[in-house]
Amino acid sequence: MNGSILKELYIDSVAFCYDARKPLLTGGFLHCKVGEIVALIGRNGCGKSTLMKILFGALKAKHSYIRLNGKRIEKPFLSKEVCYLPQDRFLPTAMRVREAVRLMIPEEEKRVRVLHHAIIERVKDNLVVDLSGGECRFLEIVLLLHQPATFILLDEPFSGLSPIIKDEVAAQISSFRVHKGIVVSDHDYHSTLSLCTKMVLLQNGTCRTINDKKELEMFYLPEGTFSGHNQE
Repeated sequence: MNGSILKELYIDSVAFCYDARKPLLTGGFLHCKVGEIVALIGRNGCGKSTLMKILFGALKAKHSYIRLNGKRIEKPFLSKEVCYLPQDRFLPTAMRVREAVRLMIPEEEKRVRVLHHAIIERVKDNLVVDLSGGECRFLEIVLLLHQPATFILLDEPFSGLSPIIKDEVAAQISSFRVHKGIVVSDHDYHSTLSLCTKMVLLQNGTCRTINDKKELEMFYLPEGTFSGHNQE
């Protein structure tokens, strides 16, 4: 389409270390376009959260090249085009749920729709501090997905959730794929891989694009994970 701008978030050549003697990232990369759900997978401690924080702009790498919609950028969060869900709670604990929704979703139609979701409706008058871990996580994810940002980075969105709330989170993420690009990193690889459109494995400081789930059995998951009844 003439005159159209390719909506994409790109990071490459990432070098980062917490300990100079042991580099964590030596060539990390990630590429997400609108319409994609990118699964960033890898073992605990491999640097997934670190890469996402660098991509958001909350952490400075020794070296990185970040491009947003074709233009190089140092801190993507300043563009308001990128939102990041950290592993820890971020909502003010003394705020009521309905107040948080009103603060973060100014459009009345969207706000009403969120407040009428079954999970949120039953706790809308509660303080955030009184929410269960699953209720709070679901609220945070929904609020971020409703932001005008084009790209959403979700760090451990399924962690500690019940199966029912996991399904609701997955449904919300999938529903926003049409007009957003979403990166998901979670140790619950079943939930993550079931909704992703692209897979990236972070291993030994570098990233590898995975074209088939079976490839993960070579580098990450036990052999037979995606064979026969083990696929469920």
